[in-house]
Amino acid sequence: MGFNTKNIVVGGQTKKSDPPTINIELTDKELQFLLVTIKNGLFKGEYVETCYNTTLKLQKKFQELNK
Repeated sequence: MGFNTKNIVVGGQTKKSDPPTINIELTDKELQFLLVTIKNGLFKGEYVETCYNTTLKLQKKFQELNK
């Protein structure tokens, strides 16, 4: 369970809460490692769709790097 907030009060002052931005840059070797690890893994039920979607994103990024 997570909590979301629009404003945070720090030291009596209200600050706007922006969602964190995450920029992850993976090397060709790191992407290849993740794809092989997923290939060799066993996934059950509820995780199959998430694994498929994640793998698809990783493959697209891997193809972009190899162009």
